Amino acid sequence: MAIEMKGVGFDAATGTLLHDLDLRIETGSSVLLMGPSGSGKTLLLKIMAGIIPPTRGDVLFDGNSFAHMSDREINRERLRTGFVFQDAALWQNLSVYANLSLATSHHFPKKSAAEIRETIERLCRRMDYREDLQQRPALLSAGERKVASIIRALMLDPEYLFMDEPSGALDSRGSERLIDVLKEKKSMGKTMVIAGHDEKIASLIADSIIVIDDGQLLAFDTVQNLVRTEDKRVREILADVFDLSSTYDTDILDILGSGDADPFG
Repeated sequence: MAIEMKGVGFDAATGTLLHDLDLRIETGSSVLLMGPSGSGKTLLLKIMAGIIPPTRGDVLFDGNSFAHMSDREINRERLRTGFVFQDAALWQNLSVYANLSLATSHHFPKKSAAEIRETIERLCRRMDYREDLQQRPALLSAGERKVASIIRALMLDPEYLFMDEPSGALDSRGSERLIDVLKEKKSMGKTMVIAGHDEKIASLIADSIIVIDDGQLLAFDTVQNLVRTEDKRVREILADVFDLSSTYDTDILDILGSGDADPFG
């Protein structure tokens, strides 16, 4: 049971954006996807989630190829996934409530309005979302829109969570709530792939890290191994997160080695 990418590449008019990547993410693992701006993180995440098809190669969910699925099979697989977009991607002509309820009411038409409301209210409490649900997204701050997009991704209790910069624009309270939710999902055995450079996600959630640059896979290994890498470019990218000038939890201090003044120096 896994997400597999076999020779996945993506070409655009401007050139090759992803270069024939081979990856296997085991079910139940939590993976942080890192890379500089423009490296292909968002594109890779969307291809992995089946939102965008690759121009080369194949993506398989539990051994089943997206390329060979019928529309019905693809919809069934998407019921198992939740996606948080970097820009939230809420429907601007719908209320926040309608945005949150849309997928559930579409895929499960027999579910009552009361059941849907109960799920929305429970997740709003979980994420400490206090805004009027009848507002349009345009009236919300960037952080509030991001929280709403996280709640939307959780509505169907997906087996697979794909998140693009989920902590971006969140205040400290929102970030704490996000970490609590990710810890809970991790304990439940959910598979999570998270693009970003959040030190708390790296230290408290991630089992392993994918590092890409210029559309190429530089590394895919456990956090423990990667913080000791000798690859100069990988070290530069990781240094954005593993910066000893920050205050780390005991977990990350154990990983980095409390006796090392600088794990990258």
